[in-house]
Amino acid sequence: MQPARYFPRTAYTAMPWRNGAGITHEIAREPAHGESFAWRLSLASLQASGPFSVYTGYQRCVALVAGRGFRLHVAGAGTMLLAARGEHALFAGAADARCELLDGPCTDLSLMVHEPGTIDGVTRLLISSAQSVEFSAGKEQVLFVLHGSISCRPLGPHIPDASYAAAFTLNVNDTLLMHANAHSWSIDRTSNEAAELLVIGFAAP
Repeated sequence: MQPARYFPRTAYTAMPWRNGAGITHEIAREPAHGESFAWRLSLASLQASGPFSVYTGYQRCVALVAGRGFRLHVAGAGTMLLAARGEHALFAGAADARCELLDGPCTDLSLMVHEPGTIDGVTRLLISSAQSVEFSAGKEQVLFVLHGSISCRPLGPHIPDASYAAAFTLNVNDTLLMHANAHSWSIDRTSNEAAELLVIGFAAP
């Protein structure tokens, strides 16, 4: 089994929101086809303030990717401000949720996981030099490039400096889905500019 699956930004699939109020670009989902899914990762374009679609039985994570941000009003959970790249909110898919744009259109990254699956952690990483990153076994890890570009490769469990697979190169808004059996990765920027990454860990149902 390959340690990860690479999804370039140019291959995402555009489709309308369930409520018809916007457009999302689907990155990956399981299963690949059908109305229902165990989990789905997508990149959404928010052109105007308005409601999010309701997904009963799912956990949701939404993170700001581009734009000046928005307030997310979630019934029963209050208001969350996402104004900086990588800021995120976790909430129930069944909740009535509405976004209020702060100053113009935005783009957000959305992960939905069907219960009893869980979203277990969201981390923003700044990559200014080569570093080794450990990921928990038993969980899927989404690595999304917020800014810049990176090269990353899995490391052998006993020889940290030796790679047993070819490196992946990711540009801005590309995605790498790291499988549960991959543990340690080497990540480095590919230009003079530091890269920003968002890592989301989840357990599929």
